Amino acid sequence: MPKCKVCKEKFTPTFNSLQPTCGEIKCAVEWGRKLRGKETRKALAKHHENDKSWVRTKAQEAFNKYIRLRDKGQGCISCGTTKDVQYAAGHYRSRGGAPQNLAFHEWNVNLQCNRKCNMALSGNIGEYRIRLIQKIGLENVEWLENQNTPVKLTIEELREIRDTYKAKYKELK
Repeated sequence: MPKCKVCKEKFTPTFNSLQPTCGEIKCAVEWGRKLRGKETRKALAKHHENDKSWVRTKAQEAFNKYIRLRDKGQGCISCGTTKDVQYAAGHYRSRGGAPQNLAFHEWNVNLQCNRKCNMALSGNIGEYRIRLIQKIGLENVEWLENQNTPVKLTIEELREIRDTYKAKYKELK
């Protein structure tokens, strides 16, 4: 049974095994105040290094940041716009509908206008496919479309992806 980081009382976590406080409002508020300190944020980041969900999020952030820089100036993969709009790293095969490894595959992710194609048109996949074939070739697009083997990335693999794309981003910048 974990101990509350504030009052030091033992408690049963209510929402996840990494819950730092007992759930009392005063403890949660005090813990939040402590997190504002830089040293505590560093300690919390070290704590999160063993949380697969957190590492996956950080890996996806680093990967997407790299993709947006890699494709900057090329315009939206789906509609071709080069207007000054917010761009996303749009997935051809969605992160939810494809094996985990395609979420981090450079052929599968390209610059996409966020509001129109990525969000309003749910990826605008028909147009995405046409331009993706022009970019990487029909054979490679069909390879992406046929990747359906379930893959479970380990926390170590996710850390490696995060670190690789942070370095690639710095190199490209």
